[in-house]
Amino acid sequence: MPFPANKTKLVCTIGPASDSPKMLEKIILAGMNVARLNFSHGDFASHKKTIAKIRDASQATGRRVAIMADLPGPKMRIGEIAEEPIELTSGNSFTLTTEEIVGDANRVSVSFPQLPRAVKSGDKLFLNDGYLELDVDRIDGNDVYCTVVVGGELRSRKGLNLPGIDLGI
Repeated sequence: MPFPANKTKLVCTIGPASDSPKMLEKIILAGMNVARLNFSHGDFASHKKTIAKIRDASQATGRRVAIMADLPGPKMRIGEIAEEPIELTSGNSFTLTTEEIVGDANRVSVSFPQLPRAVKSGDKLFLNDGYLELDVDRIDGNDVYCTVVVGGELRSRKGLNLPGIDLGI
């Protein structure tokens, strides 16, 4: 039994490059019928404004558009960075801390309070979906001192991955 064609949805992620009223109308007319908002980025006030723009564009085009809120879930993340992006350079030191701080080019907070107990010297940590790689050098209190193996840009609230490490959760 074939599925009815009207059950198919075209989902588009709406972000800074696509949230202008003109662009929203354009992608609605191109076939978008579900607007996805990634709540891992931005704040509730900005998402509220985007939702209003989507509703306005939907009304202007005469096409119904559903809104899907993609919630971040319990992912381990770094905290806020004061002046972003920062650039991590291979060979340089970088510190992850469980203290609640606003990060900078040398040190950033993490959302996983057990990090210093979960890792050991020689472990590999990854930031930003694996684009950045760190080697753990030593642990001192709340701080995990690392060497940058693979560098690059880092922004606030990016993911932290600890492959092969028993997290005890």
